[in-house]
Amino acid sequence: MSNNSSDINLKAFEELSGLTFIIPSQQRGYKWTPKNVKELLKDLWEFSKQGNKNMYCLQPIAVVKHEERKYEVLDGQQRLTTLFLLYKYLTQKNAYTFEFERDNNEADNNRWDFLTAIDKKEKLDDSQIDRFYITKAYETIKDAFEKKPQEIFPGLEKENLKELFEELLKATRELKSVQVIWYETTKEKAHETFRNLNSGKISLSNSDLIKGLLLNRVNGLPSEHHNMVARQLEEMEQVLNQNKFWFMLSHEEPKHPYTRMDLLYNIVANASEEEVRIDYRTSFRWFAENDNGNLLEKWKQVRHTFLRMYDLYTDTYTYHYIGFLTYHQKGDTIKRIYKLIEENEKYSKQEFISQLRTSIQQIVNPNKEREIKDYSYINNSANELRDLLLLHNVETLLQRYQTLKDSKQYQLQYEFEQFPFEVLYKQNWDIEHIASQTDNSLRNEKERTNWLKSIDADYPSYFNFDGDINEDSLKAKIQRYKINFEKEKNKDNFNQLYEVIIRYNEEETLGNEAIKKDEKDNIGNLVLLDKHTNRSYKNALFTQKRKTIITADGLGAKDETRQFIPLCTMQCFTKAYNKENNAKLNAWTKADAEAYIEDIKEKLSKYFTNKKEQDNELH
Repeated sequence: MSNNSSDINLKAFEELSGLTFIIPSQQRGYKWTPKNVKELLKDLWEFSKQGNKNMYCLQPIAVVKHEERKYEVLDGQQRLTTLFLLYKYLTQKNAYTFEFERDNNEADNNRWDFLTAIDKKEKLDDSQIDRFYITKAYETIKDAFEKKPQEIFPGLEKENLKELFEELLKATRELKSVQVIWYETTKEKAHETFRNLNSGKISLSNSDLIKGLLLNRVNGLPSEHHNMVARQLEEMEQVLNQNKFWFMLSHEEPKHPYTRMDLLYNIVANASEEEVRIDYRTSFRWFAENDNGNLLEKWKQVRHTFLRMYDLYTDTYTYHYIGFLTYHQKGDTIKRIYKLIEENEKYSKQEFISQLRTSIQQIVNPNKEREIKDYSYINNSANELRDLLLLHNVETLLQRYQTLKDSKQYQLQYEFEQFPFEVLYKQNWDIEHIASQTDNSLRNEKERTNWLKSIDADYPSYFNFDGDINEDSLKAKIQRYKINFEKEKNKDNFNQLYEVIIRYNEEETLGNEAIKKDEKDNIGNLVLLDKHTNRSYKNALFTQKRKTIITADGLGAKDETRQFIPLCTMQCFTKAYNKENNAKLNAWTKADAEAYIEDIKEKLSKYFTNKKEQDNELH
């Protein structure tokens, strides 16, 4: 929407009085069915009973001004005609005037004369399709008030329906009234607008309507604010369109007709997701109503709220903690952020960060009785493990930042790395075993052959054997089972070979340093890894996994294979946790797992000072 070519405004129905609406010949005739008419009447009845709402707002009426008080209708003929019929029934007067261009080209088909005399018709007129639908709509309105009021107006008691509806239609914008969204464009843009409306290319979003309301030349913000507000709106849209900012706050993209800007407006209006789901223009109605502050004050609230959100984004601690909580917490996003901003204003910065940490502790250690070493693939759900491993990544980044900030040498002012929360929603995530599980999950001959090739490339000595292959040693069995598999590449032959290679790797190569089968599900052997990378190397041993992960995260990867690898996952596969000089680089060992667990404990200590430890300290 361009502010120079189009104008969005709200008009009470009574403001349409005395206007003339031209209906172009290319527009279809009136086609509302009794069902459409009844739905409108029911909506108006429900609105009349709602004490907390002063405005019933219809879909946009798109027009072009031809001369003073005369407009060509580009979209909205159906709504204008139905409201005309309702007003005609209630008052026996014409709310406004129609000029039908087709009437000038068709003999004996004066639609305007027909409309003005509609209340005089005694039977259904089916002589022409427009007349049929118009007559049917008028009869539906009349029957609703006179024959079936309880069906259309549930809960009706002693109210005078005609008076009640007439008051709604005659009320000014300051009162409880029926209003239309008035979308006015120029003659130069008329054809393009009509074409776009009919092809669905123009669909006024809630944020479009609010922007139009703010920058309206007649009753929007004071004109001296327009340029500044337009610039600030553009700036805010650009920030909200940054994925890093958006996914700190929300775990999903808005779906049509919702936009990212709507989240900001809905927070300011203190709407609920349920209200917005029912009516996506909820916050627009809040901005348009006069009983909850003037428009300039509302704009100041928008700006203030945005700046609060931006402050949360630019602080590395609040960015990471809110991003973590957003990933975990479902429910009403609008109310959650509204509460966050309230608390941010209420507390000091450190108190607010402490509040966020308390919320996180309630997720990972709700009863203050969990211990990190007890986390496992068996004891915990995938969601619980994802939360713990994600939090380890978050705290690792924060502590790296704090270390550099506190360093006299660097005195880092701003963070140089942030966790990109958007990838949590763009990639699918697995809980990956670092040291491969013993169970074979390779499903076909190609996967099995590729797995053997990777073992041969990474561990060539496993297949070098000059002795008797019929011996009972593991090395002899590898040769024997390999020959069997090459002769007949079936699943049973491969399973024999697979199991003996895994045993040899653990017993002969690693010995006491190998992670036992019953320990492979413990937290010291688990990392967060995207599903694509995890599934790409199947049951590969450590060396092949490391190659795949480093390649997937690096510049050498093709676009379709490049993935985000979380920092702590990368540190596991680059052996960053084990500081011993004799650390084995080609396997994940017990020492590696223990060092990894110790790092998780150290990084997450603020969340796992549990009751047992506190009791021991007291004694």
